[in-house]
Amino acid sequence: MSNSENNAKLKLNSNRIIVFSTVLILSIVALLSCGGQTRFVPAPELPGDKNHVPRRPQSKKINVIFDSIDKVTAQQLKESLDISRQLRHLSYSPKEAFNINAFGEVPNSSWFTNRNAARRMSIEEIVKGPDRGSGPDTTMPWKIIRAKSEGVTPGFTIEDAHGDIYLIKFDPKGYPELATGAEVISTKLFYAAGYNTPENYLTYFHAERLIIGEKVKYIDPRGKEHYMTPEDLSELLERVDSLPDGRIRALASKYVPGKPIGPFRYESTRKDDPNDFIPHQHRRELRGLYVMAAWLKHTDTKDGNSLDSYVTENGVSFVRHYLIDFGSTLGSAATGPFKPEAGHVHHADLKTIFWNSITLGLHVKNWEKNNDYKFNSIGRYRSDTFNPGKFKSNIPNPAFDLMTDLDGYWGAKLVMSFTDSQLAAVVKLARYSDPEAEAHLLRILKERRDKIGKYWFSKVNPLDRFELRIDGTEGQELYFEDLAISTGLESGNRSSYLYEIKLNGNAIVDGRIWGEPAAIEIPADAILNNRDQMEIIIRVLRNGRSGKWVKIYLDYKKTTGLFELVGIKRQS
Repeated sequence: MSNSENNAKLKLNSNRIIVFSTVLILSIVALLSCGGQTRFVPAPELPGDKNHVPRRPQSKKINVIFDSIDKVTAQQLKESLDISRQLRHLSYSPKEAFNINAFGEVPNSSWFTNRNAARRMSIEEIVKGPDRGSGPDTTMPWKIIRAKSEGVTPGFTIEDAHGDIYLIKFDPKGYPELATGAEVISTKLFYAAGYNTPENYLTYFHAERLIIGEKVKYIDPRGKEHYMTPEDLSELLERVDSLPDGRIRALASKYVPGKPIGPFRYESTRKDDPNDFIPHQHRRELRGLYVMAAWLKHTDTKDGNSLDSYVTENGVSFVRHYLIDFGSTLGSAATGPFKPEAGHVHHADLKTIFWNSITLGLHVKNWEKNNDYKFNSIGRYRSDTFNPGKFKSNIPNPAFDLMTDLDGYWGAKLVMSFTDSQLAAVVKLARYSDPEAEAHLLRILKERRDKIGKYWFSKVNPLDRFELRIDGTEGQELYFEDLAISTGLESGNRSSYLYEIKLNGNAIVDGRIWGEPAAIEIPADAILNNRDQMEIIIRVLRNGRSGKWVKIYLDYKKTTGLFELVGIKRQS
């Protein structure tokens, strides 16, 4: 074994020790807090996950059918028999995510990059998204180098005149703009939220520009495999719509950089990647993905719709993790509009089957009523029957099953970061031919977004963006933002903020702020020593009701004579 591989193994062990130590410290601090100890001790900062991996991890495949059956049956049974998990659920003390910092946020990594919720992107930035070009060159022929032999929709892989490779996907026949529109919109929104996505472009081409490469394997509709012929290509294109001028609309998904090594799983870790040291089901960005998926009705969040790629940047090689394939989002099920039950039940939902057997199927769900849709290009995408806390993907997702209120709140911040103007700009990218369909989709996106904000901001204190500033008299003030107000969900004239300040566990100030958030003045008359800690506890009083607390921790530094923010805790 080479020195670089030995170093990688040592790094893996070191990283896992740090993660274990972090979880242990957090547990000890929680126990001490229950016993009266109130000092906040930040956990050690987690190591980065873009360290050099000298050997490419092994490429892996997932048997989609077996994986689906396993998640619907064996894993659901396993979870129900997990006594410690059930006890944590009953005692409202679930296991929180492992990869968060002292402020409950997810640091940038090979999985996630803080974008719109951290710094609002410009319209130009959000429209560009992950794109580094303008899509495949349509002025020159495309060479088909691979035919899509998996999945239920037709497609093939092409190489354009520049040598760039794209997977070409189509709308289902009879539903022009449905899947392609959904995919381009969802790609931009998932990327702006922070996830890694491919470059997905809308493109228009003439069939005459297609050239079949040598020995392209093709599985025909009868399941027979042979080398692709012009007749096969004609048969494939007959299954998609064309425009009046003869062009065909498609979604061109550019191959991601690096060397693909297969999908990631929503649980466990990839053992041959030294940087993959946090179990995936305990990553906040994968748990909180539930909220983004609920918003965009991304029902197909299975392992197979992800991709790991071994990339090299500035001489450093590591694995980057992608979300791919957004054809089953918004109102599109890729092969046509979603069925009425999509997003409300799993494909094989044991709990639903059980309750239907008890009620004899007589109880009609809200989503079963009036389930028609207005536009073939949009499909079934509704807000009136949408419940942000009851969304269900096609098959159970291990990370979603472990989501806590704090994970959900984090995900809601991603969703609520999108402004009306940003959404309007992204929806424009779908190039819907009917302006009414475009307006309809934009309205539903906004309504589902706001439902998500109201739901999660009522479960967790929505005060955020805490910042210490020095006022004109050299004293310090704590500024914060009420996300429920800044996103337009609540009014400042119905809100006030009760706060208590403690110094080393002893209460020194009680106060109240009326109306929209203002600054809390940090007491300057106390005699302070290095490492003295101040705890500020804030509750929102809204419409006469007091919500849950958020605690902000400040440490005093003798060298500067100032406090600094060291962490946040939220009641869940």
